[in-house]
Amino acid sequence: MTNLDLNFYPGPSKLYPQVKKYLLDAYDSGILAKNHRSEAGMALLASTKEAVRKYLNVPADYHIYLTSSSTECWEIVCQSLCTDPTHFLYSGAFGKKWFKYAVLNHSPNYTEPRGSRFHFNDDIINLSLDENTQTLCYVDTETSNGSIINEADKIKIRSSLPNTLIAVDATASLGGINHDFNLADVWFASVQKCFGLPSGLAVLIVSDKALSKSAEISDKNYYNSLNFIEENFSKNQTHYTPNILGIYTLGRLCKDLENIKSVDLKIKTRSDFLYTELEKINGFKPLVMSKNNRADTVICIENQNSEEVLKKVKDKNISLGKGYGEWAENSFRIANFPAISDNEYDVLIENLKAIC
Repeated sequence: MTNLDLNFYPGPSKLYPQVKKYLLDAYDSGILAKNHRSEAGMALLASTKEAVRKYLNVPADYHIYLTSSSTECWEIVCQSLCTDPTHFLYSGAFGKKWFKYAVLNHSPNYTEPRGSRFHFNDDIINLSLDENTQTLCYVDTETSNGSIINEADKIKIRSSLPNTLIAVDATASLGGINHDFNLADVWFASVQKCFGLPSGLAVLIVSDKALSKSAEISDKNYYNSLNFIEENFSKNQTHYTPNILGIYTLGRLCKDLENIKSVDLKIKTRSDFLYTELEKINGFKPLVMSKNNRADTVICIENQNSEEVLKKVKDKNISLGKGYGEWAENSFRIANFPAISDNEYDVLIENLKAIC
């Protein structure tokens, strides 16, 4: 892609422009050649964890770890935090993938988990939630269809299952949306979406309650067992040879950005603008009709000629996301991530109106 191209693909997407300087600074600093267990390596990790905590407003009783990807976090949750009965809620392709992964790779600590699919236009709380559920897992923002589990439903779930450990894949929202972390015990996200960074790193946020459960399960069979991760990160060391460049750029970015509350307001204001303008275009309508369940960071538009739309905008050097999974043929997706400027969205809307 050239510098003139506009990238609205829902991850990996556009990088924050300051990332270029971070990359050069990282090289010049010499940190990339340092041992990750050296004083310099440990200082970098400590600094980055603190920067992430301040940027996202992470409570003091939650711990911050860094892994390679959200997929790795799926595995950590499945192996280190799940016991009988474990329940997955999902409305789209990525929630279903996490559930299927758990079915195939769950720990001997529990039997095959249960999965419940809900429609993204329905009230999730109408699902049967067993109060004896030990671990509940769901995707906060479903990248495949642009739906969310909204804040009100998160509150209902938490209050309905006060003793249940709740794990949330927030890959398409963390870094762009101001989450109330107390509504779940585990949150995680890869950085190639709302954080506006290159792929290859993920943020994992874990409560004291989850760490206690991990200690009870005492899973130490894998390099990424949560107990092993905590043992290392408590000393500002990683449990593996880490992505030092990713850690450096994440720390620099979180120090430079406005607090997540300001970013959240920007994203939600722009989301309202985009949905309003897109619905004015002939043949366009949100795939998720319920406004309460509609994502702010991934906007999915239903259109029967979506393939033609994608082809026409590509000719204008504009990259959108093709529909995903069962919505592949009749929709397309637009990232509403913080690194993308308002002016770029103005150009996008102008081009979509011109070609449709």
